Amino acid sequence: DDASTDHESRGERGPAERRMMNKAVHYLGRYTASRQRLREVLGRFAERKLAEHDADVVAAAREQVIDDCVRLGYVDDASFALSQARGKRRAGRSKLAIRRALGVHALDNTLIDQAVADADEGISDGELAAALRHAARRRLGPYARNDVDQPTRQRHLASFARAGFSLAIARQVMDLGSDDEADTLAGDLRTPVG
Repeated sequence: DDASTDHESRGERGPAERRMMNKAVHYLGRYTASRQRLREVLGRFAERKLAEHDADVVAAAREQVIDDCVRLGYVDDASFALSQARGKRRAGRSKLAIRRALGVHALDNTLIDQAVADADEGISDGELAAALRHAARRRLGPYARNDVDQPTRQRHLASFARAGFSLAIARQVMDLGSDDEADTLAGDLRTPVG
C-alpha cells in the first residue's frame, strides 16, 4: 500500500519538483547535509535553474523534496550533527566552536548537545583532548618549537581562548612540560572511561 502511494506521488511530481529531487539526490550522493543545508542548496539551484517557474510552486516543491529526502533517510539531522561533531573534535575544536558550527545549520539545541556529548564517547575528558590536538596543530605550549616566554605564553593562551577553550583547560595544557608529556596525557584520555 505504501509502495503504491510512493509510486503515485512520484508520478505526480511537476517538472520543478523532479529537477529539484534530481539535484537533491545528486548533492546528497556527494555530501551529508542537514535539512537547512539542503534547503539552501535547493534554493540556490532554484534561483539559477528554475526562475521561469512560479515562485510559490518552486517553494512548495523544495519543501516537498526535503520532506521526501528525510522520509527516505537521505537527510538525518541527528547523524549529520554527530558526524560533524566527531570530525570537529578530531580536528581539535572546542565544545563552543562545535556548537557555533552546528548552530549555523539550524539544528535543534538538544540535538547539538547530544551530538557534542556523543562525540566524546570513549574519551574521559573530550575538551582537554581537543585542546591538546589544538596545541599540537598550532605548535602551542608543550608543542612549541622554542622556549615559551611570558609574552609568548599570553599569545598561546589567547589562541586557546579564540578557539573557545576555557582558561583552566588552556592553562592545564600550557603547564605541561614537554610534547612527550602532552602525548602521554592525550593517550591516557583515550583510555575507556569506566
